[in-house]
Amino acid sequence: MKEEKEIQKKKSFFNKKVIIAIFIVLILAVGAVGVYKKRDVLFPDYNSKYKLELMSVYGDNEAYHPKVVAFDEEWNHYRYWMSYTPYPDSDASKENPHIAASNDLVHWETPEGFQNPLDENVTNKNPNQYNSDSHLVINTDLNRLECYWRYVDDDANKAIVYRRCTTDGVHWTEKEVVIQSDNRKEKDFVSPAIIYEDGIYKVWYIDKGNIVKYAEAKDNEPWKDVKTIKMTYAEKLSSWHLDVIRTDLGYEMLMMAYTNIPERGKASLYHTTSEDNTTWKECTKIISPKPKTRQWDNRGIYRSCMIKQDGIYYVFYSASNKKNIKGVGIMYGKDINHLNKVNIDYKNDKKAAEKFQRLIEKEKAK
Repeated sequence: MKEEKEIQKKKSFFNKKVIIAIFIVLILAVGAVGVYKKRDVLFPDYNSKYKLELMSVYGDNEAYHPKVVAFDEEWNHYRYWMSYTPYPDSDASKENPHIAASNDLVHWETPEGFQNPLDENVTNKNPNQYNSDSHLVINTDLNRLECYWRYVDDDANKAIVYRRCTTDGVHWTEKEVVIQSDNRKEKDFVSPAIIYEDGIYKVWYIDKGNIVKYAEAKDNEPWKDVKTIKMTYAEKLSSWHLDVIRTDLGYEMLMMAYTNIPERGKASLYHTTSEDNTTWKECTKIISPKPKTRQWDNRGIYRSCMIKQDGIYYVFYSASNKKNIKGVGIMYGKDINHLNKVNIDYKNDKKAAEKFQRLIEKEKAK
């Protein structure tokens, strides 16, 4: 009888130890989850922590494919102008070219008197027919702003690049066809990057097979291919969406590139330069998504653009998170390969513009 009591006593003690151990494991697990949820605060890892407020006419802040141009001084009340395409929940019917303007690079608004979008496929909700890939160009000879965008009809296997122009930011010309492909399997014009220089439109775009093509044209003329641009990376990548500007270094390009089609949504952003637009340096990675965080850009980087003023790069990058929510952020720096993080809440911080300007002044003083 005594032995049975001792056995029961040991079993009870053992059971208590098991219960306590399980309880401790649960506490540690809950704590670990708590730390995991708070790691963005404890161990901040971000690019632009907050995305810019770019509200479309559809009520979303999911801008994609930005292009920013800068005037030396205010042009029709604003120094900076942007085109972008909203893409909420990857809804192609809303991927229509929008215009926004700013004087501080962080607060953007629709110019008074102008109504977005520049074009809308309102008569047909066929997901195989959509707008995409907007781009802005300053024509210095005519003192006008030009917006280009690409329309795709997958059913008809067509791609058309359209253009509308303005001299006041409010009134725009009727859309016109710049160039057209009647067979996208043979010719395409993905993400055209255009600058106007010496009376010539210089165009870089992605053709079929992820090949970068360079073309030229005078006003009201179709683009004529001049050459193929060879892109090199430290690893095997496919080029997809790009931007090009002219700077003191010659031509500078941003390229969104990916490893393979299934991973295209997880792409990073690369940069390269060329003095002669023939030989381009190896592309270097400058912005990557933050997959191990809860940041708004934790899935992948998409088409991005840049301007360079007084030795400072301003990179506007579009990105998405793992819930397929999109947006545009901004990073800056003297060194394009070491851009600075930005932790400014553009929506709720009334001093956002002042804080951003202080960051820029500090960078210039380095």
